[in-house]
Amino acid sequence: MLKSEIPEEQKETGKEFEINLLDVAIVLTKHIKLLVLLPFITAVIAFFVTYRSPNIYTADTTFMPPKQASSVASMVSSLISLGSLSVMLGGGVGGGIGSPNDTYIAVLKSRTIQDEMIDRFKLFDVYNTKSKETARKALSAQTTVKSTKEGMITLQVTDTSPKRAALLANGYVEVLLKKNNDLALSEASQKRLAAEQSFLEAKNQLADAESTVKQLQENTGLITVGPQIAALQTLIKTTERQLAEMSLYSTANNPDYIKTRQKLDNLQSEIGKAQAGSKYVSKAPERILDFTRKTRDLKYAEALYQLALQQLTMARVNESNASLTIQVIDRAVVPEQKSGPFRSNTILLAAIISLFIGVIIAFILEAYQRVQTNGKSVAQLKTIKSYLRWK
Repeated sequence: MLKSEIPEEQKETGKEFEINLLDVAIVLTKHIKLLVLLPFITAVIAFFVTYRSPNIYTADTTFMPPKQASSVASMVSSLISLGSLSVMLGGGVGGGIGSPNDTYIAVLKSRTIQDEMIDRFKLFDVYNTKSKETARKALSAQTTVKSTKEGMITLQVTDTSPKRAALLANGYVEVLLKKNNDLALSEASQKRLAAEQSFLEAKNQLADAESTVKQLQENTGLITVGPQIAALQTLIKTTERQLAEMSLYSTANNPDYIKTRQKLDNLQSEIGKAQAGSKYVSKAPERILDFTRKTRDLKYAEALYQLALQQLTMARVNESNASLTIQVIDRAVVPEQKSGPFRSNTILLAAIISLFIGVIIAFILEAYQRVQTNGKSVAQLKTIKSYLRWK
């Protein structure tokens, strides 16, 4: 029990437990064994635990996703200013709009990418599990993906094997490159897909309009032409479509394109001569209006077809000019130095924490001993224990 002389004046004011620096030194000296043994034992335990833990290595790679056209940002800004974005998205203004980097980071963390990584690098054996969910959690725990202020994406993978860490980091980028075209993440790819769909719809609409006009001619005999003219018209339509489709992937100087163009000119010249010597007979004047409407629908379908063809051509040119590939700035290399665990720091931190805990325990023990020697405090403790007993 600590015996320190307390002035009578302090006793009268009730400050029996006032502690000064000497009291602190006495308490610490009294429990010096606890303050020495506890940090020592903790340091020894931390030593064995950390040295049994394997070294971990971190490999990182940096890449730049495809650049997006500024038209998307301007369109979103316009919609926000008009207040219609929330209606289109079914939520709050700006909800769900993320940067291209956020999109690629989400793809890298997706289940599809993780499953392909697990199968590609046989991570079931590495993580010693047969559960894909467990393997995904383990892979996710050792993978960090973040976006930099410069617009780059940095991916880090930690592993007990430095070679495997580098392989996994580079593997993420390779899998993302493979999935990039399939997912059509870039704006140019999305526009091209939409243009292809519009072109197919316009092409089918044109074919239906041509079939309707042809069927009207055959059923009503409103306009009759000779077999030669009908055959030339079919050839002209076919050649025009071939020429239009060739313009998607060839220039006007291409020999095949020039040959097809000359063929079209010759056919048009021949049908002009055939029509000059042919007779157009109107058998049903009352159906002229119906025929005019069908012909107008055909011309409208042809105009839509030409417009869709131009849009598809422009979309494919933009896609070919756009930066669609992911540009790898730094490939992951096998790390030469470990990234953890830092054993000396861990041991020192554990010893310091245990020392603070030891000081707290020492003062708690000292306070308990003082209470045991104070009659009033003992009575109070008994009262507390009596209330804590179960009746």
